[in-house]
Amino acid sequence: MLSDEMQNLVALARDPASSEEDLRGAAQAFLEAASQATPKDAKAALAELAGHMSLDDVGRGAFLALVCGALVEDGCDPAAMTEPLIGRLQYLLESAAELADACRARLPQSNDEAPEKEVDEADQFESVLEQVAGDLPLEYDAWQALQQFWRPAIAVFSVSAPARAAARDLRGLAAKIAEYHEGGHWLRLMLSVLDDEPILAIEPQSGLGILGRISGVVDNFQLHVLLMDGFPRVGMQSRRRVPRRVAEVALGIGPQQSDDTVTGVWNLYTWQAIQSGLKLPAAGDQSRSDCWIWNEGTPDDVPVFEGRRIILLGPPAYARTWRSQRMFDKLPAKLEIDSELSTRDLNDWLQRMLSAQEAS
Repeated sequence: MLSDEMQNLVALARDPASSEEDLRGAAQAFLEAASQATPKDAKAALAELAGHMSLDDVGRGAFLALVCGALVEDGCDPAAMTEPLIGRLQYLLESAAELADACRARLPQSNDEAPEKEVDEADQFESVLEQVAGDLPLEYDAWQALQQFWRPAIAVFSVSAPARAAARDLRGLAAKIAEYHEGGHWLRLMLSVLDDEPILAIEPQSGLGILGRISGVVDNFQLHVLLMDGFPRVGMQSRRRVPRRVAEVALGIGPQQSDDTVTGVWNLYTWQAIQSGLKLPAAGDQSRSDCWIWNEGTPDDVPVFEGRRIILLGPPAYARTWRSQRMFDKLPAKLEIDSELSTRDLNDWLQRMLSAQEAS
């Protein structure tokens, strides 16, 4: 039965005379049949359906991708659709980037010397987009199809680190349209996520440090919470820094958000912040804010030193608070601690950082 429903869905997608209502009805029937099928049969159906995402009608191909994404969100193994999805995504992003470049070339140049009534840049882009669409119809179709296609792509990349790794080279294309296209924004963010990334975190004031790895961390708000949860605690700091439910939100094993407000316990610094005496700047010294790791950034922004992302932990410069939430619902995250640093190793790391600065 599942095979019959799939063949009907594909036939309707290929038939230019079929209506959107026809497609939605066929998709619902297919998904209902898939919910009753064995995991093996559902995986086989996903693999076959994914092969039709590259229809000449890019909008209908994107609709089939949405159906595939629904299967993944229901727990179907996405491996079978990863390759065709990335191939189609590359075509759509390349076409959309070409369209965006053409639009930028037609945007009016700002005149800083004689500013007039402020015009919303997004509105300007939309106006130019309508003009360029007639000259680049295929690229415009791809732009529109991407409005649907990015959602199943996020579904796959959320649950599959291998798929994220395979698609990572598309991040640059997504960045080209991220300012004006919702899909470009979310894909750029997702494809910036690091997996099994070596890190080193040191709190010079307490003499504690760890070597570890992070995976699935989208932004530095989330990284800050994972560090507050997992970084060693001793003495007066031995109690939890964040409630377990807040940590579970960040780890992706709890709800996507909770009602909690998180208060940061540190100022996060890059390795370039270490100074003589192997100390960090005073908490209130904002003259060294160029070395701060901002919560609004991503782990991919954190500079690498000797093969690791370095996070130095100092007293907060001011009270930072944020909502307990994670960016992508189905994307799990983790901080794995491989080892705690001895006092000797910790000081050796800090001294090498200081020496590297002095030599530059």
